Amino acid sequence: MFNEKIILMLIAFICVFPFNVKAKSSDVPGHSITAPPVTLSASEVAAALGWVSSHENRCGGYYLEEPFADSKELANTNLIHITSNQGMLFAQHGTSIGQRVTITRFGQQIIANKAYLYRDPVSGKLSTIELSDDVTLREPNSLVIAKSGQFDLKTKGQTLRDILYRTAIYANHGLHFNPTYRPEDLEKARKITQLNAWGRAAEFKQNESQIYEFRDASYSTCPPVAKVWEVKASHIKLNKNIGRGAARNARVYVKGIPIFYTPYLNFPLDNRRQTGFLTPTIGTSSRTGAYLGVPFYWNMAPNYDSTTTPAYLSKRGLQISELFRYLTPTSQGNIAGSVLPNDSAFAELQSSYQAKYQTSTDSYIQAELRRLQNATDTRSAFSWQDETRLNESWSGNIDYNRVSDDYYLIDLNNNLNEVTQNQLLQQAQLNYQSQYWKLIGRVQGYQTLHPLDQTVVQNQYTRLPQLILDGEYPNGYDGFDYFISNEVTHFDITNTPGSNTIAPIGNRLNIQPGISLPLNRPYFYFTPRLQFAFTQYDLQHITPTNPHHPSRALPIFDIHSGLFFDRDIHLFNSAYRQTFEPQVYYTYVPYRNQENIPVFDTTVNTLTYDELFIYNRFSGLDRIGDANQISYGVTSQLIDQQSGYTKLRAGIGQIFYFIDRKVTLCGTDSVIPCTNLPNSPENNFNKSPLSGVLTYHLNPEWSLIGNAIWDVEDNQFNNQSITLHYQTESQKIINLGYSFLRNGDFQQGDIPNNSASNLSQTDLSFAWPISRDWSTIAKWTQNWNRHHFQNLLYGLQYDSCCWAVRFVTGRTFTNLSPNNTYQYNTQFFIQFALKGLGNYGNADPSQLLSNSISGYQTNFGQDYTND
Repeated sequence: MFNEKIILMLIAFICVFPFNVKAKSSDVPGHSITAPPVTLSASEVAAALGWVSSHENRCGGYYLEEPFADSKELANTNLIHITSNQGMLFAQHGTSIGQRVTITRFGQQIIANKAYLYRDPVSGKLSTIELSDDVTLREPNSLVIAKSGQFDLKTKGQTLRDILYRTAIYANHGLHFNPTYRPEDLEKARKITQLNAWGRAAEFKQNESQIYEFRDASYSTCPPVAKVWEVKASHIKLNKNIGRGAARNARVYVKGIPIFYTPYLNFPLDNRRQTGFLTPTIGTSSRTGAYLGVPFYWNMAPNYDSTTTPAYLSKRGLQISELFRYLTPTSQGNIAGSVLPNDSAFAELQSSYQAKYQTSTDSYIQAELRRLQNATDTRSAFSWQDETRLNESWSGNIDYNRVSDDYYLIDLNNNLNEVTQNQLLQQAQLNYQSQYWKLIGRVQGYQTLHPLDQTVVQNQYTRLPQLILDGEYPNGYDGFDYFISNEVTHFDITNTPGSNTIAPIGNRLNIQPGISLPLNRPYFYFTPRLQFAFTQYDLQHITPTNPHHPSRALPIFDIHSGLFFDRDIHLFNSAYRQTFEPQVYYTYVPYRNQENIPVFDTTVNTLTYDELFIYNRFSGLDRIGDANQISYGVTSQLIDQQSGYTKLRAGIGQIFYFIDRKVTLCGTDSVIPCTNLPNSPENNFNKSPLSGVLTYHLNPEWSLIGNAIWDVEDNQFNNQSITLHYQTESQKIINLGYSFLRNGDFQQGDIPNNSASNLSQTDLSFAWPISRDWSTIAKWTQNWNRHHFQNLLYGLQYDSCCWAVRFVTGRTFTNLSPNNTYQYNTQFFIQFALKGLGNYGNADPSQLLSNSISGYQTNFGQDYTND
């Protein structure tokens, strides 16, 4: 043994590539195959690749990695170690080594029963090592078993023939032998639970680290004993350095049956992005017909990318969609757009509405018909969202949305769960924030859509621009808080179709300073506050009898006070702290006649528990309500003393009015007919409806949230909602909700304050795993007053170790047809995932499912765990 070691060391010194040779047995066992990999049975392949069957694992087993020692002296050198259990036989052109030859360099180990060392005929130095009699190549997370091979000392590459391989994908590290490992830690580390790909090949080449090339090869991520799918190709390249794989002349087999051929297939090995065609999307919709889209992804830079999708819609034609995403040190956002030239179904829509309404005398309908007839059949949409932060003080955002016509979202919006929006926001905003001051500069408008057969939608005022400057100095002189709110806005508007009334426009200036004296103690708080609101207008297009420069000056006084009580109690063998928090809120605002002030951006607040404790019953600055009232309420909480978790929170409150309310939204320049007159009954009641709120967590899985407004005069609910939510860590989810809102579903032609216009709606949804691999989801939203469902959704999913499939179908109510029948958009999604290869099917419904079912998150085709 000593002589063999000396001879090997002499050979090492004359090699062009330095390596260190030791002649001792390795402690790491190797694989031995006695037949070519192509002839091995599934069980023999599994054993050779280190597969261990186990019913506890999702894949029915796992791979057991054989660690190998990486000498520290090899980490930063080009040294190679060669060891053998038997001596050498010298020949004229090379040297033969037998019985378990081990070649080791950092991060790689090759074992063979025999090796032959060749020298360069010119230099006489060692150049090539031929390997035979069962060859095993190991790298972290990778294993290649071959009948023979070659190791090139000049290029550091290797070629193996007649091979069987396994390599981990979506993996960040491999197993190296560490002498400090405890036996139980080493055994745990050897167990591979991430996704692995394996296959056979006639030849394997590796000339660069982490780049594997196979000839006449197969590729699959399924367990070797249960191969559901595989790819066979004339050439497969796995480049782990860039995280991509590629196959040429690829055939996809499922259960041994060829189902797909492509001359070139590119697929991911990890989550990194790369330019190329994405999985085609196919499907059908009652609005678009059959759909085929071929997205092309362009990885422009690490912080920019673009996805372009040409799509064919059988009922409409060719559509081009674009999504551009960006991320810079100061901003992030996306720009999206689509265009559908010469929509072949749009003319049919125009004709059907023309036939239905051509004899109508309604000015709104006739105006809408003209808009529809003049609309182009080139359908398009554009959207830009941006969030920018320049530094700690300055930030901004953009939210701009536009479509080509009033019917685009009805015809071409693919989100089954989304209620069609008829007001599309178009806004840009700049913000400044310092310790005491906040500045907002904003331009804001809306594109208002006016589809026929829906309630008339009024155009909204634009803010071009709006400037807001707020300042706050807490804990000032003698404990006072000082604050001021300033705003100046220019309002403009385009008339709603069919309206002959010229709406007022103009400028509004509001200056509102204030002072308060907070008195806070552990058991109570008492905060008196005094404000002065001055508002000045500069108006155009107003009634001749109204002033062009109306103004309003109002003092506002309020006091907010409350007490804190708590006690320790025991319920159901648990310790809780119960709080009792009564509060009162007094408000005084004198009456000012504001009927000569137009309503630009102001509405009546919907009464909720929190709204009991604000001074103005209107949102916006065009109305400040007269008030001499006191609000009272009580809140109680039940807090788990061990976890600090709030198990229950309940509150109830009401407003008591000392005077009748005179200020309403009505005015002499009102564009919209006004029903809330000063002498309306609701303005003469001395009590508001009762407002209640409840949040109850039965346990970490069950929760109940409820809100209710009870009209004490009519003894009925004005609105109420209740939601029951159940969710476990294993994605078992149930949502059950009911909502009611008086006059909440008012449609064109309804009688005001009639029960037919009330919104009465239930919402039931669930996501439930049937077994480890099977799961189902569903949603049903029913409009009980209108006697139709709002949307239906159902899905079934199978997600196994190496492949997944899901089917989702749904219908959503869109509008009434020209003959007054309910119209629905019906879609279905079928999606397949060959894990490690990609997703196939029609448009990805993941976002739809997350939006439809509260708490649901899907990682379809991305769950690579094998626990």
